[in-house]
Amino acid sequence: MKLRITPSSVTGEVSAPPSKSYTHRAVILASLATGEGLIEDPLLSDDTRYTIDACCSLGADIELQGNRLKINGTGGKIKVAPGSDKIFAGNSGSTIRMVAPLAALARTKVVLDGDSRLRQRPVGDLLSALKSLGASARSLGTNGYPPIEIRGGKLSGGEITVSGGVSSQYISALLMVAPYTENGLRIKVTNEFRSRPYIDITLDVMRDFGVEAVNKDYKEFLVKGGQIYKGKRYRIEGDYSSAAYFLAAGAIGGQPVTVKNLKTKSAQGDKYLLDILSLMGCTVERQKEQVTVYRRDELKGVTIDMGDYPDLVQTVAVVAAYARGKTEMTNIGHLRFKETDRLGDTAAELAKMGIRVDVTDNSMVIYGGKPRGAEIEAHNDHRMAMSLSIAALFAEGNSIINGAEAVTKSYPRFFTDLSSLRAKIEELP
Repeated sequence: MKLRITPSSVTGEVSAPPSKSYTHRAVILASLATGEGLIEDPLLSDDTRYTIDACCSLGADIELQGNRLKINGTGGKIKVAPGSDKIFAGNSGSTIRMVAPLAALARTKVVLDGDSRLRQRPVGDLLSALKSLGASARSLGTNGYPPIEIRGGKLSGGEITVSGGVSSQYISALLMVAPYTENGLRIKVTNEFRSRPYIDITLDVMRDFGVEAVNKDYKEFLVKGGQIYKGKRYRIEGDYSSAAYFLAAGAIGGQPVTVKNLKTKSAQGDKYLLDILSLMGCTVERQKEQVTVYRRDELKGVTIDMGDYPDLVQTVAVVAAYARGKTEMTNIGHLRFKETDRLGDTAAELAKMGIRVDVTDNSMVIYGGKPRGAEIEAHNDHRMAMSLSIAALFAEGNSIINGAEAVTKSYPRFFTDLSSLRAKIEELP
């Protein structure tokens, strides 16, 4: 899909879509649970549908009823449905990584695969962890990358060591399956631990479904065996990662933009954007279940460690493109292994708009200025498409976004909601 974006005066109110992170986890835990679960307001996007389909393949009974998912759980007894031993995860790293331990509870061999980009996203540490727990887990492609083959039955549990430097999803995946190991699970984390707030989300959902885990300063996690998840009614909260694009529009354009359906005391790390925008010169008004951003003074550059907030990097880069001075984001080397190389490709697209961006192995420096309209590629990356669309709204001249359909990965209604804020968007043939 090709879109033309015309510079616009953006203001108004919009509601944040349901959280992708919470939806993945709630669907998985309800599928592991005993009894019936009702997931209210789930995000239905490409990624979450892959997780729903995967859980169905592994024995959960999932039915969409209006704006909720009815899930009859497996009670931890994973059985592969006939003809469902091959699970396709598209480009959803969350799906393949979080579902693999569930597959390890099945006695039947399961192969998990995805598209060409997913085959470039590492899963080696997770496979090693599953093997140490007694499962057969191996890469069928390039060593340590999908497709992967899992055969399990029983997971012994005990103590394992996992690196925190590549993806927190490995640790989330192991935590979620931990109650169904024979001896419980102790996870020791080595190397620098990035994206820690996503572990907070995992522990939050586990607790709501009836399982407690001990978090020892993110260096060690302990989950006792014998605990069970219980099906329940569970509402998915709004997504700060998706709300970030609208809040960025308020920051750049200066006119008030309000995003509703945002939980004030959320475990989501990406609410940190509110602090970043304050540092950059914006007024941020936090109210019950909503946030408003606007500004009267010019934006200014900042230096900030983004190791725990990878999904905000492109959004902050776009705001920084309009700020006075330079903005440096550090501790972000792991973004090269996302849907695209989010360091190199973001720098290249902003350069088309006349913005200088310097990239190292682990950092990005944006020199603020006045972006100009350009023809931009989304690189099949939903966050690239959404963040650069915000940049285009305030540029000098029109912009073209190629591959805008990438937003369906996490936010199918993005351009509809953006248009409701008076953004001028036109689909081109």
